[in-house]
Amino acid sequence: MSQQEMIVTITGKTKHTITLDPGAFMFDKRKVNMDEYLQAEPSVYEETKDEDNRSALAWDSHRSGMKIRNENDINVDRNALKSQSFGIPLTPFLENASPSQEAETIVFEKQDGSEVEVPYETHKTTILKFSHKGGPLKETGPVHVYDGTNNENPYTHVVKIVVR
Repeated sequence: MSQQEMIVTITGKTKHTITLDPGAFMFDKRKVNMDEYLQAEPSVYEETKDEDNRSALAWDSHRSGMKIRNENDINVDRNALKSQSFGIPLTPFLENASPSQEAETIVFEKQDGSEVEVPYETHKTTILKFSHKGGPLKETGPVHVYDGTNNENPYTHVVKIVVR
């Protein structure tokens, strides 16, 4: 699978089209260990107050003309990245796309053109798996979708997320 084929887009009844590169998720603090996720009860994604506070402070500093230091602290456990499977919540990406108030469903389009349609509210517990045991999902990716009800049989080969 080429790099271009490893891209996922969010489109449909949204104000913005979002392009996701699953290869970059490895360094995102929101990533979750899939083994832990699959053993736990499905939970609703909620942003932490630390993320909110950091954003608010950056905005205040920017507005007041202060220089902002880049404080990106990327702490990565290289052994975990090489041996574990990871996913990332769909919700923050969907929110960035600014979905319409009329959104009723989310459709996961697969490489072969088939579709899986789920209720819109499902996004709150949906995780996009982007790596398996340290490697990208080249054969069955770019992402697998777990919504809390399909953990035994996730949607694979997902290339597009459409809000309808």
